[in-house]
Amino acid sequence: MIMFLTKDQEEMLSGMKGEAIAKSMELIVKIGDVYNAKQLIPITNAQVAGVSYLTVGESIFSYFELLSKDAVKVKVPTWLNPAGMDMKKWKEMKISEDFAEKQLRIVNFYEGLGINPTLTCAPYLIGHTPSQGDHLAWSESSAVSIANSFYGARTNREGAPSSLASAITGLTANYGLHITENRNPRILVDVRTKLESFSDYSALGYWYGQKFHGSVPYFVNIQSLNINEAKMLAAALAASGSVALYHVKDLTPESKSIDTENVEEKIEFTESNKNEIYNHFNQINEGPDLVVIGCPHASHEDVKLISGILQSRQMKDGIEFWIFTSSKTKAAIDADSLLTNLESRGIKIYADTCMVVSPSVSENFQNIITNSTKAAHYLSKAKTTMVNLLPLDSIMKEVTE
Repeated sequence: MIMFLTKDQEEMLSGMKGEAIAKSMELIVKIGDVYNAKQLIPITNAQVAGVSYLTVGESIFSYFELLSKDAVKVKVPTWLNPAGMDMKKWKEMKISEDFAEKQLRIVNFYEGLGINPTLTCAPYLIGHTPSQGDHLAWSESSAVSIANSFYGARTNREGAPSSLASAITGLTANYGLHITENRNPRILVDVRTKLESFSDYSALGYWYGQKFHGSVPYFVNIQSLNINEAKMLAAALAASGSVALYHVKDLTPESKSIDTENVEEKIEFTESNKNEIYNHFNQINEGPDLVVIGCPHASHEDVKLISGILQSRQMKDGIEFWIFTSSKTKAAIDADSLLTNLESRGIKIYADTCMVVSPSVSENFQNIITNSTKAAHYLSKAKTTMVNLLPLDSIMKEVTE
């Protein structure tokens, strides 16, 4: 199939508007050709990954050199994924000077392109919420799933180079989840057990993703789906099964227009299935040395919940408790007088980064507790790290006194 390009798009691809734009167009068109896209479509905004020096390494700088030749800027509002460290408290996180210098260079370059240094995997928590039907080029897996599912926007899971290319050109290829028929569910999941904690939503998503990789689910019998529950479900689906879209009966924007008579399979998610996931991430054979919360980034409401459960309790000796969030959310937490209270009880709140993309967690801790299957999934891949998955209430009881 030959992709149709407008005259302006052809000029961009030919190099008439600069080498950086031409290379960006070349990447988008190649991806479109692979997926038989008929045309390119404009996007409303973009979210760019490839920020943490831990994940991008030295190769990112040669790419930046190419973009620098034309002093190119992004064409649409663009947000930035987390870095490999808290941009202000990196020394406290035991980040090396060399790592910090390179991480700062990366973030500064993206800012020079006109990208908002949000440094969060959850831009929707700080005001950057898409509208139903918006076409986007988002790259962080859980954010992609939230945008598609909770807001009804349309985006594929873009790679770091392709999301940046779309930000620079304002375009993406029209394929995958941009197309209505590709958004129909393949599996109907009857949830036959109570989802009582954020971790239960995370367990449901992880279980489904393991079994039905890449297949769009339609969940029934879920009674609640606020943004914090939705993000935990989204992150888990993406981590275990690269699932970029889900529907929940009566609770997600497109659920009422879905024809469930044509699903390929109907299954149940039971209490036993939920326990399977908790047992899978029951790896610690000795006392924990770290609790990590904020994968995806903690919301203001998440932190209020932790503070409420904590009350007058203190952390037990020998256990660190780290919460990861965005700088904007951290500022709101500080304004709400929560930050000082939590820090006085031994809890640290870091911004701009997370346990998955920062070397400070896996390099300095061995036995980690979290309430997120996404965090557990990636942390347990490190040979030196063991992980337990627990609901937040259970975590607080175990690590405080």
